[in-house]
Amino acid sequence: MLKLTQISKAFVHQSVLNEVTLQVTLQSRIGLIGRNGCGKSTLLKIIMGEVEADSGSIYRAPGLQVACLTQEPRITPGHTLYEEVKSVYADLNALAAEESNLLKQLESLTGDAQMKALHRLDQIHRHMERLDAHQVDAQISRMVNGLGFSLDDLNRPVEQFSGGWQMRINLAKVLLSGADILLLDEPTNHLDLEACEWLEGFLKDYQGGLIIVSHDRRFLDQVVTEIAELEFGHLTSWPGNYTSHLSQKAAWIERESSAVDRQHKELTKQMAFVERFRASATKSTQAKSREKQLNKIERLEAPKTNMQRISVRFPLPQASGKQVLTIRNVSKGYDHKPLFFGVNADVQRRQRIFLLGPNGCGKTTLFKLLLGLETLDAGEVRQGHQAIPGYFSQNQLDTLDPNKTVFETLHDARPEMTQTEIRGLLGRFLFTGDQVFKAVSVLSGGEKSKLALAKLILSGPNTLFLDEPTNHMDIPAKEVLEDAFREYEGTILCISHDRYFIQQLATDIWEIYEGQLIPYSGDYEYYLSKREEIRAARLTATHAKQNPKNKPEVAEIQPESQKIQEKGASSPLRQRRESEKRLNQLEKAIIQLESELSELQERLTDLVTRQAFDDIQAVNHQLEQGQEKLIQLNTEWESLAEILAE
Repeated sequence: MLKLTQISKAFVHQSVLNEVTLQVTLQSRIGLIGRNGCGKSTLLKIIMGEVEADSGSIYRAPGLQVACLTQEPRITPGHTLYEEVKSVYADLNALAAEESNLLKQLESLTGDAQMKALHRLDQIHRHMERLDAHQVDAQISRMVNGLGFSLDDLNRPVEQFSGGWQMRINLAKVLLSGADILLLDEPTNHLDLEACEWLEGFLKDYQGGLIIVSHDRRFLDQVVTEIAELEFGHLTSWPGNYTSHLSQKAAWIERESSAVDRQHKELTKQMAFVERFRASATKSTQAKSREKQLNKIERLEAPKTNMQRISVRFPLPQASGKQVLTIRNVSKGYDHKPLFFGVNADVQRRQRIFLLGPNGCGKTTLFKLLLGLETLDAGEVRQGHQAIPGYFSQNQLDTLDPNKTVFETLHDARPEMTQTEIRGLLGRFLFTGDQVFKAVSVLSGGEKSKLALAKLILSGPNTLFLDEPTNHMDIPAKEVLEDAFREYEGTILCISHDRYFIQQLATDIWEIYEGQLIPYSGDYEYYLSKREEIRAARLTATHAKQNPKNKPEVAEIQPESQKIQEKGASSPLRQRRESEKRLNQLEKAIIQLESELSELQERLTDLVTRQAFDDIQAVNHQLEQGQEKLIQLNTEWESLAEILAE
């Protein structure tokens, strides 16, 4: 158990945490929320001992293990992905290194030294068996696969991965650590939708406590059972997930505000009596007594919260025609490898279309093709009547001049606007007071995103192309944007990994899957309910078109799971039957192999005890081969399980 009691922390006379109290058990699922800069990361650092609290205390149960995911990649240059992830098994790695060294020494040792080495080997093998050493590689394979890596990536040096993928490596290490309590700071950053869904499932089954800092509201809804909200230095806990917390907090604000109003009315009434009869000969004593009572009453204050939002309404200078975009047979690829092919779609005025798909599938490329920023390999894109596009790219923040202030950025974009108009627009984007005079260079990532969006809106587009517009934004900023885009009278095409944001706004979903664009006429929940069905139907149609009955097919040697998937493309029922059959075979093979590995481990221990040197190396080699085979079987089992789910 972990318990924080009245923790306070201030930086340069600014209080960040004010007598914060929090209790974490092995069953806790806590979502830690609050605006950017409110102190969430500071609180995690205090728990980890990286920052010292000014006051308060922390109790940690004896032997408690706590692991923390930070926002900065921490990798070891020179390691492969496999070596880096396996480094979390410190005890096991030390045992394996000692075992290898002893096996090399055995042939040259004699007498007491030999007996001592054999005794130590026996201890090592028993300890490794208790740590499930033969399961480690399978655990690593499942973890990296779930987070979006391929098994080929295991041999790549970690420094070759981008910063986002290095963050996934850090996440894999923290999840594999098996710590009693995990502290996860924005774990869904850099994850695509499928990886987010996988992570949700993993954390739901995790046998330990969780504190999750996240702006991903759907993730919080799926995983946490308690919300701890940091506002103005104070921590308030709410039972339930994020959506439940919203309704509870709104009800609390209403109750507190009503209590303040009632008290104010009563105090006003009583003060009027005091003022009226203060000088009265008959009632002055009563008036003075009532005044003393009023002075003793503690005045209630209106609830101070970040929940109150300012409404944003985007101006629309000119309406587009009903047909905004016409897309016909569009194809694009690089280095003779197609990203997508034969894309056909129409965009109508006031649609809010969200483009989904795994990282690297071509979402941003498709946006650039629709905007004419890249050349089509084939097909045609026609812009509708009076359509005025506006593009918010992932590097939009780099277009801001760091030497200008927030106010100057908008004033220079639209000099004809008055100061009042500019400050009004900035206020709708939560830039208030002296914040409008802050230099762009000192803004946070979320603040820069809001400013870049405000600047884009001022250009007057009626068709917005938005590529990850909510990156770096905290929850209040996202909610402001949701309100604004919901009322926007133009058309929106948006790339986003924020599933809550998508569910709030989407009228349509476009998914890039297996090189095709699949449209879904509905919101995100509709997409989830129809995804597997529509994917299968689309792939079946494509397969039939590419492989007519009179066209001979070339036989190839393929992995069993791929054979089943391709055979099943023309017969979903057959796919399921063959997948289930193969899955049962694999399950039996895995159980059998695990039993054989256990027997080999026992045999190796016996050989060490009997000093049968000639057989030790051979059995050890058999163990290594068996463990490699187990990884292959587990990998194929996961692949087939995914096929069955589809």
